[in-house]
Amino acid sequence: PSGEICCCCCGNIFWTHHSNKKNHSHDQLTARTMVYRACCRCWFLASVALTLSQLTTIEGQISLSSVPCGQQQQQRIVGGLDSSRGQITYIASLTKRGGHYCGASIVNERWLLTAGHCICSGTNKVLRPNQIRAVLGLYRMSELSGNRIDPVTDPAYDVGIRTIVPHPGYTCGKTSNDIALLEVTERIYFTPTVRPICLSSGSDASARVDGVTATVAGWGWQQENRQLGDKADTLQRAVVDVFRNEECESMYRRGNRSRTIARTQLCAGKSVGGIDACWADSGGPLVTSNNVLIGIVSTGIGCARPGFPGIYTRVSEYAGWIVTVIERFNARR
Repeated sequence: PSGEICCCCCGNIFWTHHSNKKNHSHDQLTARTMVYRACCRCWFLASVALTLSQLTTIEGQISLSSVPCGQQQQQRIVGGLDSSRGQITYIASLTKRGGHYCGASIVNERWLLTAGHCICSGTNKVLRPNQIRAVLGLYRMSELSGNRIDPVTDPAYDVGIRTIVPHPGYTCGKTSNDIALLEVTERIYFTPTVRPICLSSGSDASARVDGVTATVAGWGWQQENRQLGDKADTLQRAVVDVFRNEECESMYRRGNRSRTIARTQLCAGKSVGGIDACWADSGGPLVTSNNVLIGIVSTGIGCARPGFPGIYTRVSEYAGWIVTVIERFNARR
């Protein structure tokens, strides 16, 4: 039936039709009508070809997974609330030496999406893949154990990173093009607490997020002063407002901080402050009420300061690049 995906794993993904509009700076395909074809290799079949005409044309969403994206199993955050277990299923904790340091979003069975600065070392060099692990299905940090590696028996499990792909326009220590893809070493095993998120496609409809409310999530610090607090144990979520870029720039100017918000970025928070992402929430998801990933926690001034909303990487501007990278790597498999 239309809209259903009946293969075990998604393989190569191709853009088979699009308009001639293309932003070469960001490899953004801005077609209103996009048709995808996925070649799927199943464990029990040599090869299966499948046409996915409904894959991402609905409400400007992109799904790159063999299971429905953005489904909630239940109906760095300052001013947030504890999430419910199983409420936010698309988030991953990135760890170094066993400790959480950044967030990421599950794109499909093989790929995670995070901020570019999350793959940089303290000396502004790109980390090696074996220096990072991703924990999936995690709710409380205190539940994390080095033995939780079995996706069948454990609610949370970790996977290694095979490949790190920063955006070609990203430089460690800078905020432009702050986005990266991580290929995991083994297939992600989807469970009730581990599911992929839908991506904003870059079509006109999905790009109009100004004025909407969205949810940011993470295990980051719950106050700006790290001397007075610690990272959250329970996964936090907070509802924030998405501002027009011009409005965000104006707020920063009123605070005597001149800041240009590029079209590849968006601002979200509360004009009066009090709710925001913070340290160690970087790379985490900003998601609309219909479960579409529109932003990646990127930068800002402090945490939850009045007049200084957080700055996020705008996912819709990088839809073409994301699909191109995944298709290229899948073709090598």
